[in-house]
Amino acid sequence: MMTHSHGDAMYITASIALLSMALCYLLIMYLGKRYKQNIPIAINLFVSVGVSAVVTGFGIPFRHLFEGPVWYIYINLVIFCGMIFLTCMKQAGNLDCIAYDILVNFRTRPTILFCLVTLLLFFPGMVTGVGTAAVLSTGLVSIVILRVCKIPNLKIAAIVAMVTSIGAAAPPVNLPAIIIASGINMPYEGFTNILLALTVPTGLFTIFFLGYKDYKVPTLEEVEQALPKPYRKNFIAPYIPLLVVITIMSLIRIFPGQFPDIVTPMVFMVGSVVAIFCGKKFNYVDACKEGVRGGVFSTVALIFVVGAVVQVTTLTGAKGLLVLGAMVFGSIAPILMYLAIGVSLPLLGGVLTHLGAAVILGIPFTLAMVSSNQIAVVAGCSMLCVLAQVVPPSALGGYFAQELTKEPNYGPILRMCMVPFLVCVVLSMIELAFANQFAAWFVPF
Repeated sequence: MMTHSHGDAMYITASIALLSMALCYLLIMYLGKRYKQNIPIAINLFVSVGVSAVVTGFGIPFRHLFEGPVWYIYINLVIFCGMIFLTCMKQAGNLDCIAYDILVNFRTRPTILFCLVTLLLFFPGMVTGVGTAAVLSTGLVSIVILRVCKIPNLKIAAIVAMVTSIGAAAPPVNLPAIIIASGINMPYEGFTNILLALTVPTGLFTIFFLGYKDYKVPTLEEVEQALPKPYRKNFIAPYIPLLVVITIMSLIRIFPGQFPDIVTPMVFMVGSVVAIFCGKKFNYVDACKEGVRGGVFSTVALIFVVGAVVQVTTLTGAKGLLVLGAMVFGSIAPILMYLAIGVSLPLLGGVLTHLGAAVILGIPFTLAMVSSNQIAVVAGCSMLCVLAQVVPPSALGGYFAQELTKEPNYGPILRMCMVPFLVCVVLSMIELAFANQFAAWFVPF
């Protein structure tokens, strides 16, 4: 077994680990395309990081490959339970009722309507950290609302793709921030205000920039035709599951130690049970199965693999080499390092997904900026990571939005996203450059 020394061998070992991991990843991607097999990114990363350990003489690191994912069990429980809650609200007809109320009551007030649609697209990402969860749940009803308001279909696809991606960075659950914080042994605390400062303005800018000019006030007849009046037991019933979840979460934080902390996954499960009694009848077991299958399961698998990547790259020295390289680069040319962060996190995330970018580059870049407020740095890096959800070839949020809006090609959608995308990148880079100042404004400690 190869051991680290303090000479050149240490850097050679880490370099070989990085190179072999990258080559293995690209080879598996090529073979998948060559033989027309859709190889999940989670499997690709898992195999590649294992190969890097074998090549550098550490053998097959079973302990590291399976110990790393253990740290992410709680995060995945939050995602699963959040999706079950959203699916139960959807099958109970609660989401349709909320969309109908927004259209009927605010169709003549586009500013309020756009703000509510933004919140609708944000909410699933806020509670699960997964932008695709929003596309597949509230994205469906948001598309109906925007179509009734005569927004062009191409712009609707861009709005859904961008706003749901930005919403994945909104608190309380921001997966790239959680991954980066875990990778540098920092608690995920104090992020709420600064993440809201990054996500709310950019989310609102996106929907107003793309949709406001084309907005036309729909008639009640047009609303009824596009979205027939949904079944509801009473006016407040569709909102009760949501209010229960918000109330429990608020009480836990307002009265710490006095109100029992039943943990976030259990809060979502309570909300999903409440949904059974607040709308149409549905099969609860089937709703739970639907909530945890498909794209969400792939995301959970990827998060587990991220844990293995963190462990093995630490073992081989690859993570340390990236950190050292980023620190040297930053000390020589700080401006170039900021540009590298702004470009590499979204673009690499297009290949590795936003979670892969967070672990491969987010952690080293954060450690390289250790002299700045770490909460602000992690928040800025996480914002850049989630933008990868609209960047090909993975473009998870973008492709789902294309599918739901039935747009024939993704290229025009990506071009439509460019201005909001660049605004998000510029704001994030400003926040990183002035991290300490932003922390003084938005970080409570």
